[in-house]
Amino acid sequence: MGAAMRVSRKVAGSLVAVLLVAGCTTKSEPDPPPGTSSGARPTANVPPAGTPAPVPMPAQQASFAPAGAFKAGDASADILAADLNDDGALDLATPNYNSNDVAVLIADGNGGYAPPLILPAGRTPNGLAAGDFNSDGHEDLVAANLGSDDLSLYLGDGTGKFGEPVTFPAGDGPARAVARDLNGDSFLDIVTPNLNGDDVTVMLGDGKGAFAAPAHHPAGDGALRLSVADLDGDGKLDLAVSNYNSGDVAVLKGDGGGRFGPPAVFPAGDTSAGAALADFNSDGALDVVSALYEVDQIAVLFGDGKGGFGGPVVLGSGAHPSDTGVGDFNGDGFADIVAPNFDSDDVSLLHGDGKGGFAAPVSIKVGAGAPAIVVTDFNGDGKADFATADSLADTVSVLLNTTGG
Repeated sequence: MGAAMRVSRKVAGSLVAVLLVAGCTTKSEPDPPPGTSSGARPTANVPPAGTPAPVPMPAQQASFAPAGAFKAGDASADILAADLNDDGALDLATPNYNSNDVAVLIADGNGGYAPPLILPAGRTPNGLAAGDFNSDGHEDLVAANLGSDDLSLYLGDGTGKFGEPVTFPAGDGPARAVARDLNGDSFLDIVTPNLNGDDVTVMLGDGKGAFAAPAHHPAGDGALRLSVADLDGDGKLDLAVSNYNSGDVAVLKGDGGGRFGPPAVFPAGDTSAGAALADFNSDGALDVVSALYEVDQIAVLFGDGKGGFGGPVVLGSGAHPSDTGVGDFNGDGFADIVAPNFDSDDVSLLHGDGKGGFAAPVSIKVGAGAPAIVVTDFNGDGKADFATADSLADTVSVLLNTTGG
């Protein structure tokens, strides 16, 4: 059965379905999720599942300048932000599902981006990660090719240019690529959720631009999104995987050596399409937020600090939310949620109150058909901005935070 048939029961075979395999990609070694602390964790607070009423809007709401649209590729399925030419500014890159390539957009220093540099990829690339995989001090790129079951590695030269892709076999339908050091050897590794294989694939890097043979670990039906963090406080990195077809989040605990245990599964809701992590209720434990694509909802699962999660707390969104991101967008010190909505061409922003409550979603206009979002500070002003891949417009939308003037 093809990827599009597996992804969506209602829109099988459509562009919407296949683009859902994209993920929200951040830099290879991300900052701690919002609201976390390096200190000892207090007793976690796990609220009951349900559909709570929205909390009041905060005194200061987040605001953004109108979206800046920049040409990307044909049906961009993911988006990342990284400094790809060593000039200190964040550039953008997208894998493009229809044209089987990767678009690199170099920041021009004036708030815009140069026309995209196009890199050939495998068949239907859907995920993208950045990191220094050959230890030369420059950012490289890795594309996850859903249709050809492999990864394309592009070694960067530090000027925004990249070598010819080197191909490595991966899993069955890799839907995203995440780069982290999973075994503590100081070299970046790659992990992918595999939509058709219902598992995750770990490929340990050698620091010279090559990877060990892939190791596969069961995850769930339609593994789609993935985040990496220490979920149980043992100092070892674990995996949180959202499974689209089974509507749940699986936790695979790591042993610190790049190996992962069997999945512990926690219900999220119909068509779970996100696994962003943050501490939403200020208890010191990481929580997970997922987009429920088919039912136009957002689900938050509160963590217990031991690698487990409570039942879903369900929130509103726009039409067909396809990804989730987190950040403190209004500067109150609490984590908020952003979710791009594929069919309403906007992003839903839900302000968090730091107690596990969220205000009603605010709609922020972006380009058509956004399947993925990245949260970062593009202009260095200390405020959380975001950008979306706009698959139906073949653009990216960049939104700069203007909160507080």
